[in-house]
Amino acid sequence: MNILIVGRLFGSGGAERSLMPLAKQLAHRGYDLTLLLVRSPQQDTIFHEFPGTVIKPLGESIGQRLRGLGQLSDAIAQADLVIVTSELTPTYITWLLSRWHRKPLIADVQVYLSRWINDGSHPIHHTLSRWVYPRLRSIRCVAKGVAHDLQSHYHVPAAQLSVIYVPFELGTIAQAAQQPIHPDHHAIFSRPVIVSVGRFTSQKRFDVAIAAFHELVRSRSIDAHLLILGDGEQRSQLEQQVQSLGLTERVFMPGFVPNPHAYVRRSQAFLLSSDYEGLPRVLIEALAVGCPTVATNCPSGPDEILEGGKWGLLVPMNDPTAIATALFRVLTDGELAKTLSQQGIQRAQAFNADTVASQYQSLIEDCLTGDAALIGRLPKSDGAQSN
Repeated sequence: MNILIVGRLFGSGGAERSLMPLAKQLAHRGYDLTLLLVRSPQQDTIFHEFPGTVIKPLGESIGQRLRGLGQLSDAIAQADLVIVTSELTPTYITWLLSRWHRKPLIADVQVYLSRWINDGSHPIHHTLSRWVYPRLRSIRCVAKGVAHDLQSHYHVPAAQLSVIYVPFELGTIAQAAQQPIHPDHHAIFSRPVIVSVGRFTSQKRFDVAIAAFHELVRSRSIDAHLLILGDGEQRSQLEQQVQSLGLTERVFMPGFVPNPHAYVRRSQAFLLSSDYEGLPRVLIEALAVGCPTVATNCPSGPDEILEGGKWGLLVPMNDPTAIATALFRVLTDGELAKTLSQQGIQRAQAFNADTVASQYQSLIEDCLTGDAALIGRLPKSDGAQSN
């Protein structure tokens, strides 16, 4: 069976780390995979690691994009099933072409769509998304919160929604966590480290993380370092904030690192400070390597992953004092930190790649057979896919 995966990847973010484990599992189960990129990624490792054929984008000019539409149409015509992994415009176009060629389509939604659209997307998406998403027969959501958002804001019927978590190669993560870090970064770990990971965007609220860290070290006299791994358009703003707070020798932002797991494992606490997510894989990766976690209770994902605070500490959004209080507990209560570390590794097993791939395979087969009664049942409270 030939499956076409259509995506817009950036080279180092969660979309790539979500795609590769799933693609490997599907290829292992006998599917022939083709990946069509609608935009060139920042890094080309995706071309070498993908277990199938990769169709590279033709370019960014108008003429190249028009030819790219023809390329996409031809690829859809040759596929047995299409999966589109990028929301909004790639989904709109892929849906229209799939309808034209009468090919079954699964659309992935990996973000809390209503917040993402409101957070800087072109106003036309307010209209287009409300028209297209209810017409998508099969939507895979990475979290129950994402599914509920589609129901409440876009009136997508529950029967068209499936909740299937993102897959994790836990063994690979555990091995990577044991690898050495760059020698230039050893000094960072001369003090207890609070680590955050993500693109420097307004969504991630690293400004709140820095403000909370400032309160932690100034008001609560904690001798620690804050390490933020990643990069993005807000770097200069964050650097100015660090300088204005007098934290230049305590806050480190070395950019992207090829193996963040090794840094997270060596840290005493992981902090997710986002205003919204889909299913934040960095939080699950922190659990997998045994790093105690503190996360904002944002829509959606953290509450679902941590099950109301069972596996890590949940705090209100945009509340530096609450974050500082939670971090203080983790850094000063050895028994709490030990418990969170051990339980986190246990919780990560729910996101094992093999389990997730089995659920996705069921969705593929349901979509191909057209058994609408089986497609999209929301999972039971334990997060397992209903079938």
